[in-house]
Amino acid sequence: MNNLIFGRFLFRVSLLVFMIMPVEGFSGNVISSRDILVVGKPLPEAKLKAYGAADVDLKSLKGKIKIISVVPQLNTPVCDKQTHRFSETNNGLDKHVDIITVSTNSSEGQYQFSMKSNIHNLIFLSDKPDFEFGRNTGLLIEGMNILRRTIIVADKENIIRYVDFVPGGGLPDIDKALQAASDLLSLSKAKG
Repeated sequence: MNNLIFGRFLFRVSLLVFMIMPVEGFSGNVISSRDILVVGKPLPEAKLKAYGAADVDLKSLKGKIKIISVVPQLNTPVCDKQTHRFSETNNGLDKHVDIITVSTNSSEGQYQFSMKSNIHNLIFLSDKPDFEFGRNTGLLIEGMNILRRTIIVADKENIIRYVDFVPGGGLPDIDKALQAASDLLSLSKAKG
């Protein structure tokens, strides 16, 4: 039992160190993710796991505006807060756009998190075990097998329209991401 407690302690310490390190500490991933996730470019192709369902290919998400909230690991304070904020303070945007949380938790772990947290208006997709999303977007922190905190807003054609690479251990600008999605929705309705 002491080994289990110590193991959890080490995991949380390493996660905390990752979250407070400056972005430049992971320059290999930052450069590639900034080259890949560029406003005006399409989302990279990747398959993700959904609890109790077939794998979800990012290209299958066409047809709806989407906010992709990438978190390192659910059940940690900042990731929990980010996920709750997108669920609870989106001003009804979740009725018109897909709000997706991507993490390296297993799909079962994501399902348990959503049930325990009473979050039913977000789509949870897991990048575990293959980390295809993380590798294809440049957001995977190799060796730690977690994703770098990022927010992506993409239009109906999966073209990236907004990206927020979070530089440290804090929250992304959730209001700005919601506004970007809202603006896309308004533009889409105007084109009718």
